[in-house]
This record gives sequence, C-alpha cells and structure tokens, in this order.
Amino acid sequence: MKRKFNGSEKPAWDGDLVEATDEWLAVFYEWPPPWKGMPDGTRFAIRYFGTAAPLSILVAFDERGVVLQYQCDAGLPATIVGRTVAFVDLELDVVAAPDLSSFVRDEDEFESNRERWGYPEDVVAAAWEGVALAERMLATRTYPFDGGAERLLGQCLASAGPL
Repeated sequence: MKRKFNGSEKPAWDGDLVEATDEWLAVFYEWPPPWKGMPDGTRFAIRYFGTAAPLSILVAFDERGVVLQYQCDAGLPATIVGRTVAFVDLELDVVAAPDLSSFVRDEDEFESNRERWGYPEDVVAAAWEGVALAERMLATRTYPFDGGAERLLGQCLASAGPL
C-alpha cells in the first residue's frame, strides 16, 4: 500500500509476497489490479519494498515477461502490519526504461508537498537518499536491475502451473 506523508492512501493492490530478505520484500501482482499510470501493455508487476532503504521499486512487465518500465519511488522504508505492506511515498520518482536509461520526475510535486505538509529535514534527506540509491543501483545494475526481476517473475509464473 502506498501512503502519502499526510496519511492519505492510494487504493491497495492485492498481491503475493514472493521474496523476503532483511532489506527487501517483493510482491507479485497480476492484472487487473487498479493500476493507474502504468505503461500500456502491463500484464504483471513486482514491487520491491525497501524495509531498510527509503526506496520502493515497481517493475512492470508485458504478457511475455519483458520489462516495460522500472519506477523507483523515494519514500520512507516499508512496514508490515498483518498482511499489509505499506510505505510512505515522497513523490520523487526515478523512472527507468528497460535499457536502464532514467530520469527523475515529480520534483515540483515533492517541493509543493514538502512545504504544504511540513516535511522534517530527515524526511527530505530520506527522499533524496532514495533517489540517489535508485540511481546507484541502476548504474551498477544491482538486483533487481541485473535480470533478477525477470527471474523472479519467471518463478512466480512457473509456480502458478501451466499457462
């Protein structure tokens, strides 16, 4: 679940927790969740929720399992309550194409909400730390940007049985 700093929530997506480490939780989603703003042709997605890092990475795939886009959301580390994984989205996104070329977006929205909602300095620092982390991970092809997202999707689809 994606929350904003003011406590408002985006609609929850139902997915399956498919991988958990000390730093990341990976959740698999199959169409049709209430996806807005996803690339055309999105059929599957995996979101990597950072539990220690101020970052969440959403990977969109087409029906053949080809990556369409990576969206890296700067935010506060994810928490788990019951069966719900949630994080506070701080608007700043690093959006990457399948070739890992990327750009930062929503800086104006970040600044507007920073002022409107009074982000403390540690929250501002976390947002920019999340952006920097996403850029480093992309540049060094760190998991899941090393083909790991595609492998995990393959495992998810294989465990579901024949198509």
